[in-house]
Amino acid sequence: AKGSESEDPGADLANYALDRVPKEGGSWVRALLHQDEVQRSNRIRMTSLQRKKTPAIEFNPPMIIPDGDTGHGGEHHIRNLVKKFVENKIGAIHIEDQRPGCKVCGHQGQKVLVSTTEIISRLNTARLQFDIMKVPGVIVARTDSHDATAIDSVEDERDHPFVYGATNPHIVPFKNVNLAVIRKFYEEGFKEINGHLLHGISEEAYKHAGEWLKQERLTKRIAEGVEKINKEVATLKRIRQQARRQRNGQRDLREQLAALEITVKKVTEETVDSVLAAVRQVWAEKAGLKTYADAVAEVIQARQQDKAKLPMPVDRWKKFAKGVSHEEARARAKSMDVDTFWDWDLPRTPEGLYQVTGGREMAIARGLAMAPFADLVWRETAKPDLDDDKDWADAIHAVFPHKMLAYNLSPSWNWDAWGFTDDQIRSYANELGKMGYVYNFITYGGHQTEALMNGRLARALREEGVLGFVRLIQRALRLANDPAQYPQTFVGGGWADRFRRAARGPSLTTTSMGGKSTETQHRKTVEVPTSVLERWLRMWAHHWSNQGLYTGGDLSVELKERWAGSEEMMLNVFDEARDKIAEITFRVDKDRAGRKFLAVKDQNTVKKYRARRLMSLMHFFLLHRHKTDLVHYLTPTDDNRLSVRRMIHNGVFREARTDDPNVFAIEVDTARAQKIFANDESIKRFIARQSEPSASRTFKPAVA
Repeated sequence: AKGSESEDPGADLANYALDRVPKEGGSWVRALLHQDEVQRSNRIRMTSLQRKKTPAIEFNPPMIIPDGDTGHGGEHHIRNLVKKFVENKIGAIHIEDQRPGCKVCGHQGQKVLVSTTEIISRLNTARLQFDIMKVPGVIVARTDSHDATAIDSVEDERDHPFVYGATNPHIVPFKNVNLAVIRKFYEEGFKEINGHLLHGISEEAYKHAGEWLKQERLTKRIAEGVEKINKEVATLKRIRQQARRQRNGQRDLREQLAALEITVKKVTEETVDSVLAAVRQVWAEKAGLKTYADAVAEVIQARQQDKAKLPMPVDRWKKFAKGVSHEEARARAKSMDVDTFWDWDLPRTPEGLYQVTGGREMAIARGLAMAPFADLVWRETAKPDLDDDKDWADAIHAVFPHKMLAYNLSPSWNWDAWGFTDDQIRSYANELGKMGYVYNFITYGGHQTEALMNGRLARALREEGVLGFVRLIQRALRLANDPAQYPQTFVGGGWADRFRRAARGPSLTTTSMGGKSTETQHRKTVEVPTSVLERWLRMWAHHWSNQGLYTGGDLSVELKERWAGSEEMMLNVFDEARDKIAEITFRVDKDRAGRKFLAVKDQNTVKKYRARRLMSLMHFFLLHRHKTDLVHYLTPTDDNRLSVRRMIHNGVFREARTDDPNVFAIEVDTARAQKIFANDESIKRFIARQSEPSASRTFKPAVA
């Protein structure tokens, strides 16, 4: 719903042109295929070792499952939609069972369904067009029935068990009551409240609805609403008169007038909505709103209490009624001498919609009906609930054991509000996978990410000038080793030059990546790179291999955020088999005196490589890279204490304060440390334990 060059942004109501998403998807496809071409061009120029260390990214074929919403109309609309997707090299679509024109985002309220027949027709049409184009397209069938409140028809028998009906034969139609309330406000002088004018019910119908409102004492509620609005209107009129008298009145009076006009509109809207909600609630209670199965079940239960002979117990009746049409259910009830009043037309809305139960059972019925016509089935829900998710998945798999399921890990949910721990949220998708939800996705995470990051960047620029951009973007790109840190290469500058060179030959004298290209600035070493630690580790591995104490092959280094967006970092060392043999969790900050410190939260080394200065080398690298004045160990272990003693012995740490047993505050002897990692020979001597110990260092034990 971000809008386009020809459409306003707004809520997700599927109110955009049919070709909008295919065009958007087509630009994604072109971008992915271009990156694939650039990558292949770059990899041709790599050695086999370089290719091994740089796994290829799978850009092609583009794996995109686009939003087909409701299909944008009938069979030919869906045909055109699928055709446009395929023409843009997109071989998938998701289609849902909401009604066009009433369609809302899956996490908005008042969802209106089409019949089961209609959604199957949509899916079948999509498959037909894929087949015509000889494309094995992926179809995801989505149902919004779990939280639906209405359906546009009762043409399909499979929907009948979930339709509400009135059990009170004397109730006034729901539509007429709604329109009567709206007309009451209109007749009180609120001419902007005029939705009843869209309809043409008779004066007789209005009369009966008015009598019912009076009978249920709801006219008093309407009168209270009218009085509330009139109070706001009276205040507004008084302020307007004051403004007229003053003509060029005071600014605060004009502002008060503008604010009151907004308040009146808001109060009017909220009051009418509140009155209608109260009337609808009373109507539902007085109408005895329920499904036909429940209406008959109540009669059976009443007879059971009277100890009458029952041809069918309640549970068997409900199971039977769940799988048949209303006509069949009524015929069976009649055969049991149950002929209760039940009418699904009385609760119909002013738009002519039938009211439905929604819920898991309806979503199960929809899922089972759609499953044969789709590759994956997706149920939209209002909250994360693994127990409910499992019940729905089990019901689908009981009939279709191998049916793949899809799940929206929705950003519309406030995940923290549902009482989950971080570990539970982290493992949520994995738990879903065990249930058969093989396609788990987040619908508009990118939209919120753009909003968050652009907002942060704007604030950073305002508060810190260009430093805000450097800190927030450029340094983060380097830290993540993101290809976007090299902007011209990222968009294919080198590939473009090679293409021109192939076309023109050696005579080409102008290239985009040569000469004064600013990208060369980004290839200059700013922070000490991880390749320095990898070079030290080659010396370490060589030394201990010669002694038969290391057989893990080439070592590699990874420096990354502990998790995306975290201030904490991780320095990891892997052997050739990509097994982690050592790690440090840390962050870098400044204290109130402006001194930079390295806060070590955790450090671990595989047991067989301890006491061999591997962890010391990793510390050296962090000191070398970040040029810190202090090192803090948080909740230190005995291994930390031993490590500190060794570093003091080697002269890297000047003093360790341990007055607080939960923190070591250690001063770094920068000059001594720089001597140790000044060159490869000093590193080799350190690894071989040949470095000279320092003198006069102190270690203050922790206070008990």
